[in-house]
Amino acid sequence: MTDGSARGRLLFASLPSAGLINPLLAVAQELVRRDAQLWFACTDERADEIRRIGADDGEGPVRFVSLGRYRPHLWPANWGQRTLRAMTTGRPVRDFAAFMDTNVDHEYTDELYRRMLATIDEVRPDLIVTDSCTGWAIDAAMKRGIPYVLTIAVPVSSFFVDTLPWSYPTPGSGLPARMSPRQRIGNVLYRLGTRAVMLSPRRLRPALAALQRRKAEGLPNAAGIPSHYARAAAAVLGCSVFGLEYPFPDVPPNLRMVGAVLPADSGPVTPDPDLDAWIDAHKSIVYIGFGTFMRPSAGQVQALVEVARRLGPRHHVLWKLPEAQQRLLPAKLPANLRVEAWLPSQLAVLAHPHVRLFFNHGGGNAFHEGLVHGKPLLVMPFWMDCNDFAARAADSGAGLVVPNVDTPDIDEIVLKITKILNDPAFRTAAEHWARELRSAGGSTAAADVILDSLDRPGPVTDSAPADQTTSR
Repeated sequence: MTDGSARGRLLFASLPSAGLINPLLAVAQELVRRDAQLWFACTDERADEIRRIGADDGEGPVRFVSLGRYRPHLWPANWGQRTLRAMTTGRPVRDFAAFMDTNVDHEYTDELYRRMLATIDEVRPDLIVTDSCTGWAIDAAMKRGIPYVLTIAVPVSSFFVDTLPWSYPTPGSGLPARMSPRQRIGNVLYRLGTRAVMLSPRRLRPALAALQRRKAEGLPNAAGIPSHYARAAAAVLGCSVFGLEYPFPDVPPNLRMVGAVLPADSGPVTPDPDLDAWIDAHKSIVYIGFGTFMRPSAGQVQALVEVARRLGPRHHVLWKLPEAQQRLLPAKLPANLRVEAWLPSQLAVLAHPHVRLFFNHGGGNAFHEGLVHGKPLLVMPFWMDCNDFAARAADSGAGLVVPNVDTPDIDEIVLKITKILNDPAFRTAAEHWARELRSAGGSTAAADVILDSLDRPGPVTDSAPADQTTSR
C-alpha cells in the first residue's frame, strides 16, 4: 500500500450536500488508511462526520477546518414545498431558472473564497482536493498557486458544457444519448433557453458585478468557466464510468473515470434486528429511497402507498420516508409495506439479495449505490442532474423512468416495477455495471491519483485521456 505520510499535506474542501461531499468522504477514508496528512474544510453541518473519519471511537486523524455555518437560505432542507416544486415543474428552462435564483449567492461565494484563502495560508497544503461545485475553493487554490484535484459527482459532461456539440444532450435536460428529431429540437431550445435565463437583466447585473470583482482580484478564471477549472487541474476524478456517462469529444487528458466512489457508513452502525428479520423473511423487496432533500408531495405519498398495495402479496416494499412526510400516510398501510424514517445502513439494504429493485430520485449517490450493488433502478428524477442520471439509467439497460409529478400515474409505476422485476435483462444489465463500476477502482483508484498528484503537481498532459469505449 502506498504510504502518504511523507508525501505532503492534503486539504479537502467541499460544500455540505451529500451529493457533493460523499465521494470526498470516501476518498478521505482511503487516504487515512494510508497515513496521509489530511485537513478537511467544510461548513459546520458536516463537522462531526468529518472528525469521525478513520476513528474507531471519538475523533480520527482528519483535522476539520470550519468554514462557518452554511447560509440557511441555500440549504435545501430549509426550503418549503413551494420552493422545491418551483424547481421541479417538468418545464426544463423554468426549472433551471428557479434553481439558479435559489442557489446563486455571489456575496456568500466571495465570503467562502476569503475563508478558503485564510485556510490555505494556515494549513499550507501541497495539494487541494475539492468537489466540482466549490468554485470558491478552486479560485483560492489558483490564487495561491496550489495544485488541485477535482471530484465530479454529477455527469462529467456537465463540466464541459461550453465545448459540447449541439447534438449532445445538454446537461440538465434529461435527454437520452439517441434523441428523436423532436428531442433534438428540444435539446437546442433548452440550451438556448438556459443561456437566455442567465442573460436576463436581473440575473446579468449581479453576475457582471461579480465578474468585475473577480477580475480586480486577479483570478485566473474570472468568468468561472467550469471547463477551464477542469483543464487546469492536476487531475479530474469522474465518479462514474463511460457507458453510464455518455462519451463526449475533447476529453481532457487529466480526466480519470474512477467508478463509484462511495463512503462507508459514518460511525458505528447500530443494527435493527427487527428490520433485518423482515428483510430476511421476504424474498422480493422493492426499496424506495428518495435521498436527503426530495420531499414527496401528498399526492405522491398516496400514490406510492397504492403502488405498494398492488404489488402485494408477491412483492414487499421497504420505504425510507422522513417523519415529516409520514404524516401524509393513511392510517392503515398495506400489509406488504414497511415504512422507516431511518435505516442503519442503506448500503446494507441494497446489498441484501432479497432487495430486487431500487426506486429512487436519480441523485448521483443513489444512482451509483444501486448499480454498484447490481440492483435495477426505477427513477423518479428530482431536479437538474437527477434528470440526466434518469436518462442514463434507461440508456444503460438497467432501469426505467417515471415523471416527477404531484399526482403520479399509479398504473404506470406498477407496470414499470413489474416489468423490471419480471424481465431478467434489467438485472443482467445492473450486474454488468456493478462489475464495471467496481473494476474502475472507486476510492482506491481516486486515492492513487491524488497521491500521484502530490508527486507530480500541475495539469496532467502526458497521459492518455479517459477511455470512452463501452462494453454494451
